Amino acid sequence: MEAPITDIHPALKAAENAGFDLSLLESNLALSPAERWLQHSLALDMALELQQARLIRDPRLQPASPPSR
Repeated sequence: MEAPITDIHPALKAAENAGFDLSLLESNLALSPAERWLQHSLALDMALELQQARLIRDPRLQPASPPSR
């Protein structure tokens, strides 16, 4: 059985003591780099899609910077 993530570095223990939920970090670190990259890519695609929908809904709004994809 692996040690809890908070045993790896004192900063993680401090973050947990401050009330941060480290479960997302733990679950992401359990994924392979390819799986994390895929999750990131899907989230970015969704964010860009939502930005485009917002611009269509209200064309007067302008993005801070143009979408990069």
